[in-house]
Amino acid sequence: MMFDWEFNHLGMMVTDRDEILEYYQSIGLGVSVGPQPLLPYIEGEGEITFYRELDGDPVSHKYTTGGTHNFKDGQSQIGNCQLEIYPMKPGPGMFISRYLEKKGDGINHIAFNTDNIEKDTEYFLDRGCDLVFNVTTNGKTIENYIDTRLHGDLMISLRPPADDWEKSWRKNNQKHPLVNKWEFLGLGICVNDINKASDYYDQLGYEKLSQISRDEEWKKTFRKFEVASIVLEIIEPLENSIYVNSIKQRDEGVSEILFNVENLQTEIKKVAEKGTEIIQVSDDRKTATLNSAEKGNILIRLIEKS
Repeated sequence: MMFDWEFNHLGMMVTDRDEILEYYQSIGLGVSVGPQPLLPYIEGEGEITFYRELDGDPVSHKYTTGGTHNFKDGQSQIGNCQLEIYPMKPGPGMFISRYLEKKGDGINHIAFNTDNIEKDTEYFLDRGCDLVFNVTTNGKTIENYIDTRLHGDLMISLRPPADDWEKSWRKNNQKHPLVNKWEFLGLGICVNDINKASDYYDQLGYEKLSQISRDEEWKKTFRKFEVASIVLEIIEPLENSIYVNSIKQRDEGVSEILFNVENLQTEIKKVAEKGTEIIQVSDDRKTATLNSAEKGNILIRLIEKS
């Protein structure tokens, strides 16, 4: 299925937001442009419904929007990709707190803007997915979290189209003088069984960009899918792969963020000067993986445009 969506952000759950923001900036990857209020600036009465456990009863929380919110996330701008960093405490509570308890810091959702949030939500519910988080204001849904974690452990967040304030804010972020010129391409997602994960993504209607392939240079079996122009590359690591630690330590989930760059050698030189380790460079010198996983558990893959 072709999803007519616009990419909004990547969501990262962490125990220490400021530590992550400072780390990304110190190694020349992301620029802190937050924090920002989590909930939107819409006057009126709203309701949040979430699950304490994914198999438990829903719990509703009333709130009034338009004022100062207690819960804020941090924003790290990496190229044209906005990384929203949510501070949470691991343990009992909202289901995303359980994520931290099980896996530690990491990316757990990708958010999109859609013109028809209700219809698109129903599409996933019809395919066996659950609605695990819902936010409404004045009777209208302004955010839904869809549980698409069966293979790959990545949820989808759906939101209405961005308003003028949000568009302006995002545009200004990308103009920050320290923001690099990388173009967000997609995500690398480690899985235990490439065939089961591939079948699951087929079931969800993600567009297939490749067949299952084996890459001896990068020591992985992989397949690429696309959702609203965002590449989701599912990866089953082979022995001695750079992805082995990710899946051993955290099981399935997002292991890296992918970016296109104009000149790979120029970009890796810049980050190396900041102290970032270059883990691997392809034989053709067109792809490189950066070790940005010391905090946040996420690698960065840079790919030179062809």
